[in-house]
Amino acid sequence: MAYIGVDPNIGDITFQRFTGNGNDTTFTLTQSVVSGEALIVTIGNVVQEPGANKAYTAQGTTLTFSAAPANGDVITVRFFGRAVDQPLSYAMALFKFVATANQTAFTGADANGAVLSFTDVDVYLNGVHLDTTDFTTSNGDTITLGSGAAVNDELVIRAFRAFTAADTVSKSSGGTFAAEITAPQFQTTNTTVDTAVFRTNGQSVSENTTIASTKNALAIGPLTISSSTTITVNGNLTIL
Repeated sequence: MAYIGVDPNIGDITFQRFTGNGNDTTFTLTQSVVSGEALIVTIGNVVQEPGANKAYTAQGTTLTFSAAPANGDVITVRFFGRAVDQPLSYAMALFKFVATANQTAFTGADANGAVLSFTDVDVYLNGVHLDTTDFTTSNGDTITLGSGAAVNDELVIRAFRAFTAADTVSKSSGGTFAAEITAPQFQTTNTTVDTAVFRTNGQSVSENTTIASTKNALAIGPLTISSSTTITVNGNLTIL
């Protein structure tokens, strides 16, 4: 698979834990994010709302709460967005299961018929966020609770699934572009190149080509122009 950027690095979504002391409102993250919406933050297993004038904001590697978490409060942070050019991304899906009496394992189709699958998860039982010590995961498709749920308990799973961009070209090993490429300092078509310092060219022309009045064109001969091809020179053309 071709791609631009660093090589894909498949792995779990980063998880970080802090403990409040009643004074600190800022905490340092292990990776940079563009905003608080790139995080899921809980305090004492209660999910916090991101945004200005809400529970917290985040930018770069700084997480800032609007009020200091109480002394001893456990703060958990899950990352699902990064402020870097990273081909690995995560798609999110929600699954809802309604438990039977003492049910511990949840897998397969949920209450809406969606089949559970994930790379990483957040799990909520009757609206309460579960700590990772309260359940286990297996095979990317099963959640097992440490204690059985009661009948009609609702288990909601926020599932993250990794994917990589498919239609890209490798930075390190290269590849082939099938169409034209435009960049701030480099413009090319099949028959013209603009702003290149060093250039090479083919020895035959089989496409109609127009040199604009504002352009100078240079080619290295000899050139063979097919009988059905027209070259229109409105500017200047030099063949060496």
